[in-house]
Amino acid sequence: MKKPSLVIAILTLLAFAPLALAMPAWADPDVLSKGDSKDGGKSAGDEAPKNTKKNDGGITGGRFAGDPIYVHIDPMVLPVIDANGVEQIVTLLFQVQVKDFDAADQMQSHMPQIMDALMQNLYGQLGSGVLRNGKLVNVVKVKQRAIAAVSGVIGAKNVSDVLVQGISQRML
Repeated sequence: MKKPSLVIAILTLLAFAPLALAMPAWADPDVLSKGDSKDGGKSAGDEAPKNTKKNDGGITGGRFAGDPIYVHIDPMVLPVIDANGVEQIVTLLFQVQVKDFDAADQMQSHMPQIMDALMQNLYGQLGSGVLRNGKLVNVVKVKQRAIAAVSGVIGAKNVSDVLVQGISQRML
């Protein structure tokens, strides 16, 4: 006599087996249906599209055509210094929206220069008050400076936007 749990397991396996053979999310069904090409059954659909990449830690998005691609920038911690010394500590979180994966790769390979450009564009301006409204950080001005800094390193044509993900201020 067969155990009912074994029968249920086999039926479940048979019912869900087609899901295991499902097409990858990046595959184009129209391209894959043309598998009877003259090159031995291989077609353009046998490989991932050029703009599809594995998630490289700091790069997100771009899974489907037209999806935005973002590059994460590590948090920046900047002291705000006035005539009396350090007034506050500001932490900034950014994501940069880039044109394509080539721009994302270029940004990652130039990350030390990008961090340097951001530091130069933001550090002194926070202390002088240019990027603040009183004691509060002016997010619009910080964003404009960040766009200029990143664009200066990888080119304005590669940068779609800089998204401010968070600002934390700690008064001292």
